[in-house]
Amino acid sequence: MSSTTTLSSKERLEVLFEELSELAGQRNAIDGRIVDIVAEIDHDGIWGNTGARSIPALVAWKLGVSQNNAETISAVAHRINEFPRCTTALRDGQLSVDQVGVIAERAADGSDEHYAQLASAATVSQL
Repeated sequence: MSSTTTLSSKERLEVLFEELSELAGQRNAIDGRIVDIVAEIDHDGIWGNTGARSIPALVAWKLGVSQNNAETISAVAHRINEFPRCTTALRDGQLSVDQVGVIAERAADGSDEHYAQLASAATVSQL
């Protein structure tokens, strides 16, 4: 874009929203990989060698996140096999760890397909 090109406020906002969307997708995909790693540590029981008192405590320590965020990541990791569609959408950058976290913390077994569809159009608060 040349320095003489001036975007309207609406156009600037569209450009900035597009960048936010791209970055959020990348962040979601990274969170998906983090969930996979935490699930492996949790399911294989190797976290006991760390001295941490729980998986969320380990996640908070190693990632430098709040206890609340660590609990969300840990909940998704713990139920990763129960929500394959939702966690695939997380890895693909389509859902956030907060969206999948609400599902993992509150949803009944067997509801993966329902929530995978719902979450694609719902905010965290709506879930």
